[in-house]
Amino acid sequence: MCGIVGMTGNGITISNLVGALKKLEYRGYDSAGVAYLNNNEVKIIKSVGKIKELVNELGEDINI
Repeated sequence: MCGIVGMTGNGITISNLVGALKKLEYRGYDSAGVAYLNNNEVKIIKSVGKIKELVNELGEDINI
């Protein structure tokens, strides 16, 4: 694992989190994932490859 990013608080979006992960991508990549709360349910999305693969897996959820 090359880097870990965590965010809490109001007004933080998945897009913010993905942006922070992109800033770490220069350190190397093999996989990425996010976990977030949506309607009191923890959702976990993982992907292999660059951050753009994670964005593809997130689909519309990136706007949450």
